[in-house]
Amino acid sequence: MLLTNVTCLFMHDRIKIWIESNGLKSSSFADKIGVNRATISHILSGRNKPSIDFLDKMMKFFPDLNSNWIITGKGFMYKSKEKREIITTKNIEKIVVFYDDNSFEELNP
Repeated sequence: MLLTNVTCLFMHDRIKIWIESNGLKSSSFADKIGVNRATISHILSGRNKPSIDFLDKMMKFFPDLNSNWIITGKGFMYKSKEKREIITTKNIEKIVVFYDDNSFEELNP
């Protein structure tokens, strides 16, 4: 799954997207950037926020990662224009809301 200009409210969601877009598992991602696997688990669950040291390691290992996107969610995931051009953007077709009374409603954006 490759995404580009995707706005996620939380940094841990953007980190998940980055890991998936690079075809990695969280454990191999942790090994690549040199952090403890438990650290990745805590960040991806939203329990802990990534430290500056963590982000620095991530930027150094993945130089094409746009730091503005990973931190704020603004801009493109990749720095290079070539990567952005081959990435597809997904559009929301519909949203389904499920209610606690087992009913649902489909919303079209």
